[in-house]
Amino acid sequence: MNYHHQTILLESAEKFGSRPPVEFCGDVFRRLYPVMANSVRMAFEGRSAATGEQPKWLKRASDVRVLGFSDQQGDTVLELEAGRLGEAAEELYKQRTLWTDLPDPNETALNVMARVMQDVRSGNAESTLYDPGLLRVTQHLSSLFERDLRAIRLPQTPDDTQLRALLDREVPIHARELSNSTPPPRQVRLTGTLDMIRYSTKAFALKLADGKEVQGVLDRPEMIEVLSTHLNKKVVIVGKAIYRPSGSVLRIDAQHVEEDSGESTLFSRLPGPVTRRPAIPRPRLIESGKTGVAAFFGIWPGDETDEELLALLREVRG
Repeated sequence: MNYHHQTILLESAEKFGSRPPVEFCGDVFRRLYPVMANSVRMAFEGRSAATGEQPKWLKRASDVRVLGFSDQQGDTVLELEAGRLGEAAEELYKQRTLWTDLPDPNETALNVMARVMQDVRSGNAESTLYDPGLLRVTQHLSSLFERDLRAIRLPQTPDDTQLRALLDREVPIHARELSNSTPPPRQVRLTGTLDMIRYSTKAFALKLADGKEVQGVLDRPEMIEVLSTHLNKKVVIVGKAIYRPSGSVLRIDAQHVEEDSGESTLFSRLPGPVTRRPAIPRPRLIESGKTGVAAFFGIWPGDETDEELLALLREVRG
């Protein structure tokens, strides 16, 4: 695979230049990689994480190599090489005639991550670039800015030498705010026409009765065989609705698929999030001489019969 030269800039209070400490750079590498890899997976699959072994295309697309360090007015420039997505995930771009929402094939993992960081930093509650899992990983970036590091500048485009995307302490703060405002997943039953299938990422598109289209992914890889038999047919999808911070549906995590045999039209509409009810405090019982524990002092236990004890209990309860 051919690699494309790119840089990122580390702005620090100490101005380490081309000689940064190992600990300083180690923290950056350790925290950035999972955010970058999850951002790439989100861009292609519509989800940032999944169970099972990491796909080979994702390993190639997230493969970024370090060439060295240089100095820019005292700040540290990381000289990097990253694979272009069109080559790293070639098999996914072969289905581009059906799916037009893939990143530009000339872009790299750094460009994809840069866009995610911009949407999070701006508080875009309707973004399709992140999901709840990616927001949680992004929150972990807060530890980067506890000491010397002030900001990281990332390339928006493959040849962006101005490094216009800003990653600073505001990003994990906004990630936490967006995460806290995201409704929890909801179990749903949804009917519609199976419009498209992307076999390589186990993703699908479901067209609803009102013409709206919702994206989905399969919980289990073996479900793709069942799904393929229903292309362009009406189906029933049972799974979890995953929401954006705005409350709109981001995707459906499908757990079961079957042919629609006359499902009610009530299930052809996207379900809204379930609002959490505030906890209702239980009334506190005020004890007196005739109620609560005090009512039993001096009379329990004793020589009373079962019938007498039941009568005393009824009297205490009023």
